[in-house]
Amino acid sequence: MIKRMVLKGGSSAIHKLGNIGRKEDDWIDVKSEDGEYYIGNFSEGFGFIDVKFRKSDCRNLTPEEIEECNGKWFTINGRLLSKIRLDSNGYYVR
Repeated sequence: MIKRMVLKGGSSAIHKLGNIGRKEDDWIDVKSEDGEYYIGNFSEGFGFIDVKFRKSDCRNLTPEEIEECNGKWFTINGRLLSKIRLDSNGYYVR
């Protein structure tokens, strides 16, 4: 299951091209994890996959953030693909 979380601003995001972290808090989609890292990608961006986010640099979504996400759309090049729906824990509901 894929879970949406928040990477805290200024934290590192490790990709094979280097650190692609962002200055501000940003949403990430977590697909797996190991002992120290969540592994996934930024919810919006250039499509980097298998990015490692240190667990201590991430937090769960607040209820307000879940509400903000619900009802938005996944798009590629302006084409609507599917509506975003998260449960109360931040997991995608398909």
